[in-house]
Amino acid sequence: MRILYGYSNCTDKTYNRIVSERNVSVLTPDQKYHGLLIKGLSANGAEVRCFSGLPINRAVTARKLIREPDEREGNAHFHYITTLNLPILRQLMIFCGTFFGVLKAKKDRQTVAVCDCLNIANAYGMTLAARLRKIPVVSIVTDLPDMERTSDFLKKFNNRLFHKTDAFILLTDEMSKRVNPEHKPYIVLEGHVDANAPQPEERTPYELSDGRKVILYAGSLKRIYGIVNLVEGFIKAQIPDAELNIYGDGDYREELEHLAEKYPGVHYSGVKKHYEIVEEEQKASLLVNPRPTAPEYTKYSFPSKNMEYMVSGTPTLTTKLPGMPAEYYPYVYLLEDESPDGVSEKLREIFAQSFEERRRKALSARKYVLEHKSNIAQSEKIMEFLQQEFMS
Repeated sequence: MRILYGYSNCTDKTYNRIVSERNVSVLTPDQKYHGLLIKGLSANGAEVRCFSGLPINRAVTARKLIREPDEREGNAHFHYITTLNLPILRQLMIFCGTFFGVLKAKKDRQTVAVCDCLNIANAYGMTLAARLRKIPVVSIVTDLPDMERTSDFLKKFNNRLFHKTDAFILLTDEMSKRVNPEHKPYIVLEGHVDANAPQPEERTPYELSDGRKVILYAGSLKRIYGIVNLVEGFIKAQIPDAELNIYGDGDYREELEHLAEKYPGVHYSGVKKHYEIVEEEQKASLLVNPRPTAPEYTKYSFPSKNMEYMVSGTPTLTTKLPGMPAEYYPYVYLLEDESPDGVSEKLREIFAQSFEERRRKALSARKYVLEHKSNIAQSEKIMEFLQQEFMS
C-alpha cells in the first residue's frame, strides 16, 4: 500500500533540532500524534510519502527562508516544502508544494491520500491533486474546526474540505455527526501510544525511593480544564507524604505559583521537554486528568494525555469523559464528582489502597493500551479499513 500523507511536521530528529532553535516554547502534540502514526504505517509495510510545510512560523523563528533537506526513515519518505516565512505567502507555497508533489507522486491502485484536515493549505493542496488523479482522500480529524478559535472563513474552508473527502479517521463516534453529514465511511481510533514506550522498570517510583506520594498533572493550565478543582481538592485531602507536581502553562499559572508558595505540598514545575515529563510520570504515584465532562467539546475529543498516562505504568485518575469508551473504565480510576470535595475524597480513596494494588492496576492499563492501542496496532486497523473501502 502506498500512502501520500499531508501534515505539518517532520521526523523526530529534525523536530528536536527545530525546537532547540525556537525563540519561544511551543507545544505541538500533533508532532507526536502524526509521527507515531507514520511509524506505525511504515512498520505495517506501507510505503509512506509525507508532504510537510514544517512546524515553523514567524512566532517561533526569524528565519526568512524555511528549507530543510528531505529525509527517509524506513518505509517513510519526508518531503519538506520550501517556503518563505511570510504569513499568506507561506500558506500559498505550502498549498502549491503539496499540490504539485501529489501530482508527481507515484500511483498505483493501492494508493491513498491521507491528510491532517486542520492544516488547511496542505490538506487542500493534497485533496485537489488527489481528486485530479482519482486517488481516494481520507481526512484525519483530531479536533472540530467549529470548536476551534479560528475565523469563520477558515471554518468554511474546512467544511468544504470535508465534502471533498472520501472517508474519515476520527477520535470519537460523535465526531461523525458534525463532520460527516453525507455518511461517508469512517473509522474511530481514540489515539495511540508508542509501541516502544519506555519500560516502567527503568524508573524507581518516588514512593519506593524516598516515600513521597507524587500526584502529577502535565498539560494546559487553562482553568476550563479542571486544574483549579484538582489543586483545591489536593489541598483538602491532606494525604500524608503526598505532593502535587504540575507542569504546563496557561491562565491559572500565576495563581498556582502563589498557592505553591503558601502550601508546601503544591509544586509548579513550569514547561519541560516531553522526555522529561515521561520520566517524571513513571516515577509518580498517580497521574491525573481533571478535565470537566460537561462542556460539549468533550464528546468530540479523546485526550492524548490519557493514553500517555496509561502507558507509563503509573495509575491514572480521569474524569468520565464522554469521548472515552467504556472499555477503558477497568484500567483507570474514575473521578465522577469533579468538585474539589469530590477530588479530595477520590484521592483519599485511592491512597487508602496499597502501593501493590495501585501498581497492578497501572500495569494492566499499560498492557491493554500496548496490545490494543499502540501506533502499530492502530495503523494496522487503518490499513485494513483502507483496504476494505478502496482496494477490495
